[in-house]
Amino acid sequence: MKRGPLSVVLLAAVARVLPLLFGYEHYGDAPVRIELAERWSRAPHLWRGFVEAYQYGPLHLTLIGALIRLLGDRVAAARALSFFCGLACVWLLYLIAERVRGPEAGFWAAVGLALSPLFIQVSTTGASEAPFLALFLAALLCLLDDRALPAALLLGAAGLIRYDGWIYLPLFAALLWWRDRETGAAAVYRALGFAAFCAAPALFWMHLNARFTGDALAPIHHIDLDHAALAQMMRHFFGEAPWRLYGLVYWPVAVLGIATPVLGALALWGSARALRRREPGWELVALGWLPVVYFTFRTSVLGNFRPLGRFALVATALALPFAHDLFLDSARRVRRPLFSACIALLVLTPLVLAGLSWRRNGIVAEWARPLSPIGSLPPGIADAAQFLKGEVRPGDVVLLDAVWDYLDIPLAFAVNLSDDQWVRASWTDEFEDRLARTTPTLAVLIYQGKLGDWTQDRFDFRGLHFCQQARFTYATVYRRCP
Repeated sequence: MKRGPLSVVLLAAVARVLPLLFGYEHYGDAPVRIELAERWSRAPHLWRGFVEAYQYGPLHLTLIGALIRLLGDRVAAARALSFFCGLACVWLLYLIAERVRGPEAGFWAAVGLALSPLFIQVSTTGASEAPFLALFLAALLCLLDDRALPAALLLGAAGLIRYDGWIYLPLFAALLWWRDRETGAAAVYRALGFAAFCAAPALFWMHLNARFTGDALAPIHHIDLDHAALAQMMRHFFGEAPWRLYGLVYWPVAVLGIATPVLGALALWGSARALRRREPGWELVALGWLPVVYFTFRTSVLGNFRPLGRFALVATALALPFAHDLFLDSARRVRRPLFSACIALLVLTPLVLAGLSWRRNGIVAEWARPLSPIGSLPPGIADAAQFLKGEVRPGDVVLLDAVWDYLDIPLAFAVNLSDDQWVRASWTDEFEDRLARTTPTLAVLIYQGKLGDWTQDRFDFRGLHFCQQARFTYATVYRRCP
């Protein structure tokens, strides 16, 4: 195979065919993002801040909504956006790595991203990571090419896909100053101008949030509260000291999972050496890992953040250009087995994770599912959704349970009913109003849900009596008793 960017992009496309066709929307808030975008697509308008977009980036919702209007299918629209952005990421990372470390480094970095199990998943579902990373890498490439204005606009757009993109604004500005520092005051003014252009989209979005919610940072505050609640739950489960230790080791371990173990270890080793020796491209390591230091501090010291693998995608991508270094430094007798192990795990890791999670229940499946290359649901949830989809009649209204791990959301998304056919317990602001206006004819209870015991044959709710129609692992479907 010719070691050029096109060959790796083709490899990435082939690796994504089956997940693209057979995956489920589950992680990365994909179902909610698509539902919000679908609502917007019916009547496009300027978003009214958090009251409409909630904690999700408005540009991502807008792009999906526009594609829904174009393609007419909400799932196809969201997946097409992620798929082509994922391929663009592979191309862009090749160019960045080639620029700073040479063509061999570009090839291995691109292959690592192309076969990353988590990145395959996020680039074949409606998650936001692939569009964000595409804009981020495009901004970085422009900055390396000394095109500051396009870089600022691209990074500003990335921050409207995912809000963690705002963290990189001062880091990009500092990198621009560092590269121009010999010009003195001109470098400072250029960096400040870059920051101003880059911050403009964020400031406009903050203005809209202040206007419609009274809080310019409403999405950020919501995200912080959500992470604080998740961190508290995890501290209670693990214990204070083990959880804080977990926060210290999480990020390098996440890289080993995202980039596969051998290539991930090579990337960590090479990037650490480049940073220590100030080798060409060391700024990429600092750019990728300074936010990780911040997240680690919040997890292990403040205890108000729960780390997620998706947050490590940028750090992993910016470490991959250094993965090839150890190949060059290794003795010939070591190089071949190291090369073979790297290739084997690049291929086997996605396959093993898919095999452990696809159509499987249990602890191992739930551990593998978030990293798996194919988006999946616990089989019982998927089967319950399929049964309910065939059971619902035009006049039916479904009462849907809510559960702490949000399994009600992908279940409802897979059923794909109109909003007026749902009374969802997770819609707390309108749950009582919907119950007052409609009478549910079907009900779905979920394991550890809040409406009732899903193992019972009969479910009574506020004077309504439901009889079991079908029971699956984790969920039971009921219909009003005759």
